[in-house]
Amino acid sequence: MVRKLKKINPNEYGSLKYDQNTLTKVNAVLFRKKIFRYSSKKKSYVDQFEESAKKMLDVKCALGVNNGTSALKTALRVIEIRPGDRVLISAYTFIATAASVISFGGIPVPIDFDFITGMDLTDLQREVKKGCSAIIPVHLQGYTFDISPIMTLAKNKRIPVIEDACQAFGSRYKGVYAGCFADIGTFSFQQYKQISCGEGGLIVTNNEQYYKKAKIYSDHGMVRELMSWDSDDAIIGDNYRINNLQAAILISQTSKLNKMVSIQKRNKKYILNHITPTKTSCVVKSLDEQGETGMNILFLAKSKEIADAIISHAKIKKIEFRRLWDRPYYKYRVFERIKLTPYHLKKPICYKAEDIAQKLLALSLSPILKKDTLIKIAQEIRKLQEEKLIS
Repeated sequence: MVRKLKKINPNEYGSLKYDQNTLTKVNAVLFRKKIFRYSSKKKSYVDQFEESAKKMLDVKCALGVNNGTSALKTALRVIEIRPGDRVLISAYTFIATAASVISFGGIPVPIDFDFITGMDLTDLQREVKKGCSAIIPVHLQGYTFDISPIMTLAKNKRIPVIEDACQAFGSRYKGVYAGCFADIGTFSFQQYKQISCGEGGLIVTNNEQYYKKAKIYSDHGMVRELMSWDSDDAIIGDNYRINNLQAAILISQTSKLNKMVSIQKRNKKYILNHITPTKTSCVVKSLDEQGETGMNILFLAKSKEIADAIISHAKIKKIEFRRLWDRPYYKYRVFERIKLTPYHLKKPICYKAEDIAQKLLALSLSPILKKDTLIKIAQEIRKLQEEKLIS
């Protein structure tokens, strides 16, 4: 039996910071015996979490759901994506972004990757000219892209934008939180996210009509205030509700967010200041160092072979260098079977996304790392530099 080595820098963040405060809130829900968010007329933990999210993110509306995929699906239902609708999405993203579009019969069209805007603007503009019903840019691992050119293009063409910020809760660009630039923003609170309740999600918007539709759709299509499907606003919906146990954990997590981010950014600064040369060229620079969360340092290796060598070297030392995804989502065979690859969609291959997927590595910097761990990580990176694997 092969024993899996425990990484000294686990790819977890908020889930490693559960404490007595978290337990106290969970116990309060259990002893109250009201886990379902609508089981009492009193203000629920879900209500409290949604209110805290609105205040923190400075948005009019926030709706908790049971996971990030549900948030994406609800957002797509809100803007009324229908079978055959083309939705332009980042090619370099978790499969859920594309799968959510497919669940409504829509056609996810992959747009090549760009480290500034998250989507290659030339590819995006070309596909917009062919017609589309929505655009979904995606932020990565606590890095927020500058999606303002995407928003300008979308506004001029009256195309709704859903911002997939599932990996970027708490990150900002020029003072605005990820998820709050677009018409609708979506977040995930799964095990490996910045704050976590194991699963969980959030939808934010400044459009009150979108919020109303999202609330109805995610609650079986029922108008909750009327407890009825007889209203003209009622629809056939899904059950994507979040519960009070999840919300209680998230309230506790959110209260520690600023401290976690501060520690992560400090850890990142320490690593970058203790590797040589200080300005390592393969480190992916953040567009807004003040706004990032410091969850990871991203390294862009010179080749797939060098990336593989870095991963192998680090693994021996129990250090996790990992690929985010080893391919654009459409390279999985399931997309070939359902004929949703660039070839089938008669568009150019996403060459940059395919290349970056093989070479982009993340070094996790969770908020529990101690000084001795940071020293060891920096030492191993310097060894990789001596071997010309990192330059």
